Amino acid sequence: MGSAWTWLLERCAEIVGVTDGAAGSAGDAARRRRRLTLALLLSLLVGASCLLGDRWGAKGLLPAVALFVLAVQATRAVLAARASVWRAAALELDDPAQRPSERADPWFSPPTARVLCALASVIDAARRERYAIALERLPHVDRAALRPDEVRLLDAARALLSLGLGDPARAAQQAIVALPTGIDAIDARLGRVVLADAWKSPARLEAIERAWRRELQSGVTSEALERLLSLSRLRFAPRALEALKPAEARELSAEAWSIGEEELAAALEARARGGVYR
Repeated sequence: MGSAWTWLLERCAEIVGVTDGAAGSAGDAARRRRRLTLALLLSLLVGASCLLGDRWGAKGLLPAVALFVLAVQATRAVLAARASVWRAAALELDDPAQRPSERADPWFSPPTARVLCALASVIDAARRERYAIALERLPHVDRAALRPDEVRLLDAARALLSLGLGDPARAAQQAIVALPTGIDAIDARLGRVVLADAWKSPARLEAIERAWRRELQSGVTSEALERLLSLSRLRFAPRALEALKPAEARELSAEAWSIGEEELAAALEARARGGVYR
């Protein structure tokens, strides 16, 4: 579709409030001013349509009706695309609703909806280990059009790609800025990569702990990161293992195995069986 048409669709969606405009990274004040300006223009158009309606009857209302229908269609496209992103990230891979649609509606999808559809495809492909497809769709994801939680999902997908392509160090770096995503399965997988990469460096591990705790205290929920934080605490306070309940020790033992800390994992297993950490 032409650029003027897609621009109009984007502005319609922005007026309704389902997008943040052409530059999603702009400040809140700038977005409010932009949205106010667009709303004013819309009001002028509606007013002009009413005047034309008095003169030409129902025909004079056609521009306002057409714009309203366009805004509804654009809004639906963005909301559907945004929902597909979270389904692609959160649902089990065997859930029929998890797989996103291949392409956005070519007629009524604003640029933001198309970006979100591409993001959903990248996330789905990365989770399914179809890395060629993910790499193909990745250039279509414009970070500036995404909201902060969607940017985290993009960074998480990039980390999964790096991990799948055999670069765990790069995956750990990308995962640091992505976590927490709010998706427990993704947080668990990437959190283990981050922890394994930083385990031998107390300073890095402490910095990661502080960052994760800050995020969790801000209201973000992530059981996976809370569990990994409990594991990292044992790196600095080994005697804390003695205070763990058997069920907690068993759970942390699995995490220790996953990051390659076999000695700690064995000690946790012993604790889970009622043993003592030595």
